[in-house]
Amino acid sequence: MKVFTSEELEQKWDGFSKIFQRYNESATAPVAFLLITSLGITSQFGSAQNSCKSILEVACGPGAGTKLCLNYKKDSSKFISTDISNEMVQLTKQSLGMTSDSNEIPEKNFKIQQCNAEKLPFEDSSFDRYFSNYCLHLVESPETMLKEAYRVLEKGGIAAFSVWGRPENSNQFTIVKKIAEQVGIEMGGAARSPFHLNDKNKIRQMALDAGFSRVLVGHTFVNSPIQNGEEYSEVFLAAPDTQKLIQTLEKEKYLEWKSKIANYVDELLNKGEFIGSEVTYIVCTK
Repeated sequence: MKVFTSEELEQKWDGFSKIFQRYNESATAPVAFLLITSLGITSQFGSAQNSCKSILEVACGPGAGTKLCLNYKKDSSKFISTDISNEMVQLTKQSLGMTSDSNEIPEKNFKIQQCNAEKLPFEDSSFDRYFSNYCLHLVESPETMLKEAYRVLEKGGIAAFSVWGRPENSNQFTIVKKIAEQVGIEMGGAARSPFHLNDKNKIRQMALDAGFSRVLVGHTFVNSPIQNGEEYSEVFLAAPDTQKLIQTLEKEKYLEWKSKIANYVDELLNKGEFIGSEVTYIVCTK
């Protein structure tokens, strides 16, 4: 995977936003729920929920996590949702029933805006909760993003992040390339793998180096809603980079690739295996 600059990430996600919303957003919701639960936002006991005053979401995407957080947080808790892509911000607004020129839901104490995860436009110690779903492994500098999260949190604040887990436990993201190799299609090398933060010790140390005093880290598995091989091939061949590659292939080669992908997925499902991915996640206290 190429290491994208912030400007390139903005351009990429602007172009990919509607495809992501259609094919991928539903699979991100369980992880978003895990993150906001880890922050205490869903708690119905103890002091966790009562102590939550201000929440920042970084990389809201089309809004799956935003909607969950709005459903569970207290109306008195300030909530700001952000994304580097203006198109993603607009999709989140649509999903919340907002107009394109509106940036807030006053009765929910909610605002949304475009911003860069590595250069947040907020003052130090502005929030006591922060979450970011499937973003840390994509930014140009994960270390900078972690430091920014630390900076905008008040002392005792909690941040939660998710990234791609280990590839051997993530068939959802490895089948396309595996079958490409079998049929003689070269998908190209990667300057940096999207799995590069799956090591628990590595990512924990990165968060400690950013300043956090306590960092909890773990893996979990999220199964895809994919029901058959045809659905899988439709979803995972729709990615922009894959579509560019497909344009260079002869039709017969592309159809062979697509057919073998679908058959392979159907075989896994018929054996009782989930299609899905492992998630590595960290919960950090300042």
